[in-house]
Amino acid sequence: MGIMTTPAGRPRSRGEGTPTTLSKREVRQLYRQRRRELAGALEASGDREAAGRRIAEQVLALLPESPAGGALRVAAYESTPDEPPTGPLITALVDAGHEVIVPITLEDLSLEWRVATPGTVGDESTTTRAPLPADARTLGADALGSCDLIITPGLTVDPHGVRLGQGGGCYDRALVHRDPTTPAITLLHEGEQSIDPLPRAAHDQLVDGYLTTSGRLVRVDRVDRVEGADSADSAASADTATRSPRAKG
Repeated sequence: MGIMTTPAGRPRSRGEGTPTTLSKREVRQLYRQRRRELAGALEASGDREAAGRRIAEQVLALLPESPAGGALRVAAYESTPDEPPTGPLITALVDAGHEVIVPITLEDLSLEWRVATPGTVGDESTTTRAPLPADARTLGADALGSCDLIITPGLTVDPHGVRLGQGGGCYDRALVHRDPTTPAITLLHEGEQSIDPLPRAAHDQLVDGYLTTSGRLVRVDRVDRVEGADSADSAASADTATRSPRAKG
């Protein structure tokens, strides 16, 4: 199954043009381009800092109540410049007394987890695949199993909770460890959400909703629909794993 796009080659907006069916690999390329455009527009508008605050406010409001009234554990990530900003979110969560864990992408594309430092942003030390330092204090690949809320990166999310990542499969493997009752929310720029169903392979993990840079939280109607990934997408994943310095899948 492909995704529907406008003849101009952008992810289709409601009511636009005659749709064309594309492969998952082509869809990912379109959403990468869409991200570059939206990230550039956000930066040019001077609204990036405010977007970070809006994200932080919504996530704080989304937190479940702790049965004992204590700290919660939240999984987030350290954003790079083209992603929705997470620095204010991490700072706000830590300031509120919660523990925040963030991923380190390893050479085999699995994710290890460590406790976050307020105000940090993504750079090569946290996003490039590399061996862990011998003295690194990590929490294990299954750390998502102990989280009360999970915030993930992604290029887009469809109405049924299918999330399109960068193609490395890192988060699909990590999300296997989460408690089924723990919400997983993907951060998107406003305008990145897909109105059309995305292709989904057997290993693709569903999320429960998305939160945009405008502060809009959308819960999705999760549908456990699996379709085989096409050969082009399988090749794209292998290619991404080989070349990409940013393998957050």
